[in-house]
Amino acid sequence: MTQENTPLTNDPYTSKKGKGFKPIYLIILVVVSVSLAIGISFYGDTSKYVCFAEADEIAKDRPNLQLHVVTTLSKTKPEVYNPQQDPNYYEFYANDTTGAERKVIYYNAKPQDMERTDKVVLIGYSRNGYFEARDILKKCPSKYEKK
Repeated sequence: MTQENTPLTNDPYTSKKGKGFKPIYLIILVVVSVSLAIGISFYGDTSKYVCFAEADEIAKDRPNLQLHVVTTLSKTKPEVYNPQQDPNYYEFYANDTTGAERKVIYYNAKPQDMERTDKVVLIGYSRNGYFEARDILKKCPSKYEKK
């Protein structure tokens, strides 16, 4: 018998004694890997509900982390929206849940019925001295009142 025809008895992959790498291990490894990848992707996309002060602190380390801030519109400061000059620039002031007031810039058209809104959730980023809203979720109290 030559070396080419000699069976490799120490090779766990070709051994017929049931020892070695089984397909079930591969399936388990794939399932665990996919589960971890899905979990990590969801963790990276989640955003936090914070106040303006917390948003400023988070922005120091992670300036591109999207945050949610629950606010009410400030009635004491004017809003800036001139659709003839720039229809995609809306500036207003909002108060967070701690009472802190901040200028908010929304690079999009002014949402409809904004002045009738009770609470506003701003989704965006804390910038140097203002909050850049990427999305505005509004809750209008008249929508939920009984007639």
